[in-house]
Amino acid sequence: MTAYQHAEVSAQMVKDALDGAGTRGLTFDELLDETGLTRCQVRYGMAYLRESLAELKDSSAVFTYDPRDNVYRTEYIPEVADYYEILRLQGDATRTLRMLAGTVIPHSKLARTKQVRLLRRHLEVVVEDTKDILAPV
Repeated sequence: MTAYQHAEVSAQMVKDALDGAGTRGLTFDELLDETGLTRCQVRYGMAYLRESLAELKDSSAVFTYDPRDNVYRTEYIPEVADYYEILRLQGDATRTLRMLAGTVIPHSKLARTKQVRLLRRHLEVVVEDTKDILAPV
């Protein structure tokens, strides 16, 4: 296996391995063994697969990660998919909260324009609402 490989190729190899595993799914180490790719290539392939899977016309696959069993799947299991989406949204909300609370809101407190003050008030509401969403599942 070469060090460089197109993301599409890595993603297809990861998808084929996950499709072959079915509802059982595969751990990261099993994905390494199954595909023969390097750790970096598997991560790169999973990232590309996660972004492009919804655009595949002949596939009903849904990329999920189940932290309880530490496995990746392309089979749709409603409770696992919901749990995975909540974890992803919590991660994105946490990053957004930190960015807003750490940079945008403090810097805008010194603003003199009405538009920036209005935007700051809206962002503060978003930050407070986000804290409620981030409660553990």
